[in-house]
Amino acid sequence: MAAKKVQPDQKAPALRHILGQERAINYLKTALNAGRLAHAYLFLGPEGVGKATTAKALAAALNCEAPQADGDACGVCPSCVRLAAGTHPDYLEIRPTSKERPPKIVIDQVREFRKLTAYPPAAGGWRVTLIKPAEDMKVEAVNALLKTLEEPPPQHLLVLTARVEDDLFPTIVSRCQKLAFAPLPAALVAQELVRQKGLPQPEAALLAALCGGSLGRALALDPAELIRRRDQVLADLQQISGNGLSAILDWAQRLAKNVDEADNFLLMAQLWYRDLLLLHAGGPAALLAHQDRMAELTSAARRSGPEACFDCFAALGAAQRHLGANLNPELTLDILGLRLQQS
Repeated sequence: MAAKKVQPDQKAPALRHILGQERAINYLKTALNAGRLAHAYLFLGPEGVGKATTAKALAAALNCEAPQADGDACGVCPSCVRLAAGTHPDYLEIRPTSKERPPKIVIDQVREFRKLTAYPPAAGGWRVTLIKPAEDMKVEAVNALLKTLEEPPPQHLLVLTARVEDDLFPTIVSRCQKLAFAPLPAALVAQELVRQKGLPQPEAALLAALCGGSLGRALALDPAELIRRRDQVLADLQQISGNGLSAILDWAQRLAKNVDEADNFLLMAQLWYRDLLLLHAGGPAALLAHQDRMAELTSAARRSGPEACFDCFAALGAAQRHLGANLNPELTLDILGLRLQQS
């Protein structure tokens, strides 16, 4: 199938509910109120920052039966209720469905979508179609979509989402209006984790710091597992600093056997030294990721000056690049352990 009805949401979509994307939302509202929406938009930015939610909210605004003064959806009319329930006939999503791994968006899906564009929207408003993620379209699907982009039917709006435009075919990018979605501030992510998941503030701060500005990613993380992994990393750092060469070699050998564990160590350890550098710079406590480890952070900051902390942070970044370049994992971690111990 070219498109599927979306799963029910807990609340009706509206542009005013999109968090942390004021620039993009204001741009869309201005175009909406002026009647100058493009026929196709390309929403660019990290996963989990509101791109797909914005597409749905835009569909709600375009089809709302009692829009607000600024053009936003009311959230309570029959059209908005259907969108919230995932049953609106004129909001469609095209996502990867092929059996290959990873799955792709294939030509048959786009062909079925194009058949729909031959007919006006079922409810008499606008038909909005979301293609997510656009970088997962196979080349045949891209070529099939170009006809619709070149000759857009009336009352149809197409929204494509992607991380960066370099992952897409230039023929697609050139036919869409680009709109950037920024990573969300960590404080905003933490606030939403407290509100939506009831997490304690220290746990929320740690998840927010690790999610890269993606609320969707933060909501998907398991707080208990994250705390367990963080505690293991801090124990490893203590082992490296307080023991001899054999302890470093044992640690490097263990991590070299597990890529995920090594990646987790590098990410978590960088976050630890980032907090130490913030302390040395006099940064506010609210910016610290490890708010539940303030005593240990303060003690570590007394033992290590800012230069040593920066050297450790830089060593971790270098090791991350070396592992990404497929250099010898155990040797890379051996060298990293020595640099961390000597700093």
